[in-house]
Amino acid sequence: MKFIIDGTAEVVTQPARFKILQALRTAGPMFVEQIAKETGVHPRMVSHHIDVLQEQKLIESKYELVELDGSKRRVAVRKCWATAHAEEVLKDIAESTKEVI
Repeated sequence: MKFIIDGTAEVVTQPARFKILQALRTAGPMFVEQIAKETGVHPRMVSHHIDVLQEQKLIESKYELVELDGSKRRVAVRKCWATAHAEEVLKDIAESTKEVI
């Protein structure tokens, strides 16, 4: 119940953030555009939610330079992945819901 009490669970259970976190847990590291396609959340909102999730240490991200298809031009993209802390929080939420039922 630790993460229920400190408010982290509330951050995770927001629907778009939950979709994003689940996508990262399932598919592994992804770029913002990939997350947007996977979850149906607009890329700008994905970036916002990533900031919130990262503040809570539920995900980590870094910028990488990637080449565009058929071009030598490179673009900075944000690559994100779920942390072990996210697993702890989700486990706490699952255990707490069992207690309520």
